[in-house]
Amino acid sequence: MNESPVPLDNDTALHQAASPADGLGDLRAGENGVFWLSADPTNGSRRLWYWHNGHAKALTPPELDVASRVNGYGGGAHACLGDTVVFVAGDHQMLYRQALAGGDVQPWWSQPDTRYGGLVADPTHQRLLAVEETGSARDATQCLVALSDTGRTLLVEGADFYGAPALAPDGRRLAWVEWSLPNMPWQRSQLCVADLDTAGHIERLHVWDGGGAVTQPCFTADGSLIVISDHRGWWQPYRLTGDDALAIGDACIDHVSTPWQIGECHHLWPGSDGILMRFQEGAATLWQVDGQGQAHRQLLPDATRIVGLATTEDWLYAITQGPSHAARLVRVHLGDGHQETLFALPTPDAPPVPTLISAAVSDNEHVTAFVYLPELHDTGILPPLIMRVHGGPTAASYPVFDPLIRWWTQQGYAVADLNPRGSGNFGRAFRECLAGQWGRLDVDDAIAMADELVNRRLVDPRRLFLRGQSAGGFTVLNTLASTRCFRAGASLYGVTDAVRLAIQTHRFESGYLDWLLGDDQAKHDASPVNRLDTFAAPVIFFQGGRDSVVLPDQTLSMATALRRQGVEAEIVLFPEEGHGIRHPANRRRLIARELAFFAAHGGEEP
Repeated sequence: MNESPVPLDNDTALHQAASPADGLGDLRAGENGVFWLSADPTNGSRRLWYWHNGHAKALTPPELDVASRVNGYGGGAHACLGDTVVFVAGDHQMLYRQALAGGDVQPWWSQPDTRYGGLVADPTHQRLLAVEETGSARDATQCLVALSDTGRTLLVEGADFYGAPALAPDGRRLAWVEWSLPNMPWQRSQLCVADLDTAGHIERLHVWDGGGAVTQPCFTADGSLIVISDHRGWWQPYRLTGDDALAIGDACIDHVSTPWQIGECHHLWPGSDGILMRFQEGAATLWQVDGQGQAHRQLLPDATRIVGLATTEDWLYAITQGPSHAARLVRVHLGDGHQETLFALPTPDAPPVPTLISAAVSDNEHVTAFVYLPELHDTGILPPLIMRVHGGPTAASYPVFDPLIRWWTQQGYAVADLNPRGSGNFGRAFRECLAGQWGRLDVDDAIAMADELVNRRLVDPRRLFLRGQSAGGFTVLNTLASTRCFRAGASLYGVTDAVRLAIQTHRFESGYLDWLLGDDQAKHDASPVNRLDTFAAPVIFFQGGRDSVVLPDQTLSMATALRRQGVEAEIVLFPEEGHGIRHPANRRRLIARELAFFAAHGGEEP
C-alpha cells in the first residue's frame, strides 16, 4: 500500500483513475443522427458529439462546456431541429446552434439571469420547447417556453418546477410533469397533458394525479401516452386514457432511477413493443416487452446501468455501463438483435469484479453494497477498506466499472459501494424510510455493513475508511461522530450544517431538508458541526469554490471547528469547481491526496 502521493505527472494509473466512469450522457436521436455528451479528457468539459453514416465526430470545441444548470443538476442540454443542433453553454446558459454540415457555432438565444434545460424539438411548429429558469438559484422561477427564430412563446407557468416536455409524434399533444415546494419530483408530482392548436398554443389541459410521483412521460408511435408512476410503491409504467391509468405489467420493481435531472429516458415505445429498464438488487437490466409489459427478450445483457435510451426506425440506441466496461454508446437492431458499439470510453484489462453483499439492519430489513477486493493481496493479511457513500441521498450505487474503484483495489484496498436506506432503485418505501431519519439510518447502515465485512473476514477491522460526496459527506461526518470503528474519513463537498444549508441552498432542494430531518431543532441536532465533542477520527475535506448547492463556507467552518477540538482536519479547495470536481487535473489531485491521507492513518489502533 502506498504511503505517499503517487506522482501526478507520469503515473498512468492515476490518470486512468481520474477519468469519469460515467462520462457519456444526455443521449438524443433523430432522422439526422445520434447526439450525446462526452466528458473531454483534457479539461472535463462536456462536448457534444454526433454519429451519422457510420462516423462519430465532436460538434463543439473542448473549451465550450455543454450543460444545463436548471435545478442545479440540469439535463436535456441539446436538441436537433432539422439540420441544426441547439445546445446550452454551461458557463452562461446561452443557447447556441451548430449546423450539422459544419461551420462556426452561432449564438441563438439568451436572456439575462436565465437558464435552459429539457430541450425538445417541435418540428411541426419549427421551434424548440424548453424549461426556462429565471433568477438567482435561491429565488428561481420556472416555466415552459417555445423558442424559435422569431421569438419566445410562454406555454405554461404557475408551478414551482417543470420536467422536460414530451411531444406526441403528430405534434398535437404535449405532456409534462410539474411539482411544487416543499416536494421533490420523486415525492409528489403530477402529469399534465395539453392539446395544441395549429399555432402550437395550448388549447385544452388535462391533469392526472395518481397520488404519488410521476416521471418520464412518453408518447408511443400511435399517440398513446405512457408515464412512469410510483403511486403503488414502485416506479412502474402506466398507459393513460383520460383519468384511467392501466398498469403495464405488475412487477414490484423500479423501472427508472430517481429523477434528479430533467429529460432522462429509461423507457421507449417505438412500435407495438416497448423498451423497459428494470432494477433488481441495484442492477439495471433492459428488456423488450409487449403492450402488457411481458418481457420476451433481454437486450444488452452485459449492461448493469442504463444511462439513456433513444430510437430511430428499427434501431435502439443506449448509453450503458457494466462491470466489465466503462460507459459506451451502443445500438441494437430491434428485429434481429444485432449489436454494435459506436463510441466507448477506454476500459483496462481485468477490471475488478463486484460482489453483492447484504447486511441486516433490523429484523426484516437489510442493505446492500457492491464489494470489490484488491487485485493483489496476501490472503493471510486482511486488506484495508474504503466504504463509499453516494449522494442524494436518493441516488444509487451500481455494479459498474469505475476507474476510481480499480485504482483503490490496485493500491491494496477493498472497496464497498454502499446503498444505504433512502437510496433509489429499491422502491418507494425503501427511499422514503429516510424521512426524518437522515443522519441516523444511513449511519446505522454504514456501521452495519462495516461489521458485516469484518465478520466475514474480508477486511481489516483496524483499517476502515469512509468517504462520501454531497449527501454522502453528511453520512460520513455523522458516522465519524457516532462510532470509532472508522480510522479516518473523506467528505467531498458534504453537508456539515443542515440549518445553514436550508437557508443557503438553491430553491430546488429548499424544502428537502424539512422532509429528511424535520424542524430547525432537528436540523441542528443532526448537523455534524454540532456534534464536535464526539469526533475523534481525522477528516479530509474537498470542496469546490463555486459550489451553489453546498456553499464553501460550510466546509471551512466545519474544518475550523474540528481543529479547535483538536481533531485533525485537512481542507483541499478547488476555487474554480462547483458541486463536483470535474477537471481531470483537479480529480488527480483529489484522488492522490485522499489516498495519501488514508495511508497515513492506516496503522494499528493505539
